[in-house]
Amino acid sequence: MSFGWVTIAVDTHIYRVSNRTKFAMGKNVDKVEEKLLKVVPKEFKVDVHHWLILHGRYTCIARKPRCESCIIEDLCEFKDKAE
Repeated sequence: MSFGWVTIAVDTHIYRVSNRTKFAMGKNVDKVEEKLLKVVPKEFKVDVHHWLILHGRYTCIARKPRCESCIIEDLCEFKDKAE
């Protein structure tokens, strides 16, 4: 982002959200990044990195996801959703 490169750096939060929602599934961060770059429209590629990190950090939490407050819960395909 600092250099204005159009890429999506995949961290643990982005990896988790992308796989849980089946938005861009992959066995490693490189595969997830490759898929995200294909499915995310160009105008969102700079911002989607932050959106996914924040969603993974505060809503789609690793151990206890807060599905009841998730704005995409109805679209999420995570089979082990929190009750």
